[in-house]
Amino acid sequence: MPRTLVVWILVASAHIASSATAPQPAIEVRLRTHLTSYASRPGSPFECVVIRPFDVNGQLVLPQGTIIHGTVRRATRVGLGLIRDRASLELSFQDYQTPDGHRLALNARLASIDNAREQVTSKGRIKGVVGAGNPNQFIFGVWARPSLGIFYRSLIGLTGASNQLWAKFELGPLGAVALLGLRCAIFTFPEPEIHLPPGTDMKLIATTPIPRDPSVARVSTPAADELSDAISGWIEKEPYATEKPSGRAADDIVNVAFLGSREELQEAFSVAGWSIADPETMRNVSRVYSAFNAMRDYAGAPVSSLLYDGAQPDLVFEKSLDTISKRHHVRIWRAGVLDGQDIWLGAATHDTGISFNLHTVKFTHKIDRSVDVERAKIATDLTFAGCAQPANLVERSAAASAGPDDAIVTDGAVAVLQLQPCAHSIALSDSPAPKPPGNRVSRLTRRIVLEARDYILRENLYYWSYQAFRHRHADQPAASN
Repeated sequence: MPRTLVVWILVASAHIASSATAPQPAIEVRLRTHLTSYASRPGSPFECVVIRPFDVNGQLVLPQGTIIHGTVRRATRVGLGLIRDRASLELSFQDYQTPDGHRLALNARLASIDNAREQVTSKGRIKGVVGAGNPNQFIFGVWARPSLGIFYRSLIGLTGASNQLWAKFELGPLGAVALLGLRCAIFTFPEPEIHLPPGTDMKLIATTPIPRDPSVARVSTPAADELSDAISGWIEKEPYATEKPSGRAADDIVNVAFLGSREELQEAFSVAGWSIADPETMRNVSRVYSAFNAMRDYAGAPVSSLLYDGAQPDLVFEKSLDTISKRHHVRIWRAGVLDGQDIWLGAATHDTGISFNLHTVKFTHKIDRSVDVERAKIATDLTFAGCAQPANLVERSAAASAGPDDAIVTDGAVAVLQLQPCAHSIALSDSPAPKPPGNRVSRLTRRIVLEARDYILRENLYYWSYQAFRHRHADQPAASN
């Protein structure tokens, strides 16, 4: 084969590979209606709203406020768990409606759900959690060698610690029932069904070119007012590093700033759907464990202490969905008065996972290394809520890729948001949430069935060895917080 032909093939292959792996721009939307695996039916309509202007090659295609219409393609519930142990949802997106009323076709698939315990497959299918795979299952043990006894013990809930107590003290049948009841009372079983309420943030990927409404050309995205030289110069020179109470450098850096009063700041985050973090008390730490074990949200979960210029933050806000493992959060310090306005500096990061630290006996989160994405998230939420003008970016070359061992990736800029009275106009559904399925008896039956099948299929050394091998190189390095 001629050398030139070989070179051409190699270059073409590299180009095709790079094109295939190039990330597609995502359409950021917010759900306006309830979606569930147990109440939604095939064909059920739903709506979501574009929360950040979407452009292609510099041209605006979907303005902020664009309504996207879709229908449920398929909804699969867990029921009693006899057939399946995981719920699922499949969605179809048909068209979009611009703010001036035009409707055009749209072909898109779901790419991700923000801060959700659910997973989205490459084909856009939403996979619910395996309720029986909650953290406390390790307390009840795994099996290493098949035996007839595992089926009996699984069905009555006596595995691991429960089985040891039952066998050691010879509790008998009544003792088995008592241990099972105690286990059910102490350890809450996660809800395996899917419920995505209004306000759920999602990302979509267009599967075909989006037809552009000619009227969009007349839509102008509001521009940010220019910052004064005094403010931009001051921010550029301010320290950006934070530290832990022990004096060690933290990964978080100052990457957002706000101009406005404390009241405006609190109103802005409240209207945008963020919560104030609770103090770190024993009671709240216990609530963290309960939420972690039950695979549910704790909207005001405490955050770890970080200092800026030797001071604790004045305000801490966070935003999650249906899991405590993932959340957006920002620590904010009052930095003084400039040009007659209060100025606040914030360190924003996105928690993407949670684990238990045996050395500190505390839960610790892992953060997304790309902290600029979290900076953009705050700007998007506050501007969409009408509580802030579009952000200005103040460059800081000294802060680029800052952090111990480059634990974070950033361009070093600060997003400066001028606060204003909130003027949110895109209403979400106020209809009541669909009632969870079943009653106490059916939910208890479902728990026993799901725990039994999970113990047989997953809680064994063979399954965990396979998972460890499969995911050994899958996880990306992440900073701890």
